[in-house]
Amino acid sequence: MSCIRFEVPVRTVNITNRREHHMERHKRAKGQRDATHLLWPGWSGPALLVVRLTRVSPRTLDSGDNLPIAMKSIRDEVARQLRLDDASPLVRWVYAQVLGAPSVLVELSWGDDPLAAAVRTQDALAPPLPPVSPGAAVRAPRKRKPKAPKKAPSRPLRGLAALATPASYPGRKP
Repeated sequence: MSCIRFEVPVRTVNITNRREHHMERHKRAKGQRDATHLLWPGWSGPALLVVRLTRVSPRTLDSGDNLPIAMKSIRDEVARQLRLDDASPLVRWVYAQVLGAPSVLVELSWGDDPLAAAVRTQDALAPPLPPVSPGAAVRAPRKRKPKAPKKAPSRPLRGLAALATPASYPGRKP
């Protein structure tokens, strides 16, 4: 079996809806990274692998965007330990969640492992989108509408405003 499995005893939270001081967020993320670093068992396998991060918690999160966000610090540390960018196409990230005492289960699999085989089968049915190159998202400049001419006042000017001429305003042409 080609799999490494270890558990990180940390509590993960959804930071997208949280209103907190930036240093509190930094301390929590640093604690998650340090815990992952201390429990890292080491790895010297091939470059193509699947990493499954399973969030264990008393309540579940929305799996679409909140689950990956809650485990971002752990993903960053696992990628750093693998000496890869977490956006690298060499690593496939899979997220799951179960009910239980707060922790995160990290599984790395490659080769003939059932997890890696399942992801390869899923990718064969619906391959992941290719990475977007940084220059591909350049937008064309917007065309601006011409400014409409100013309307003349509908009523006659009274008082000092009637004495003012366009020449008395700086930058205005008569």
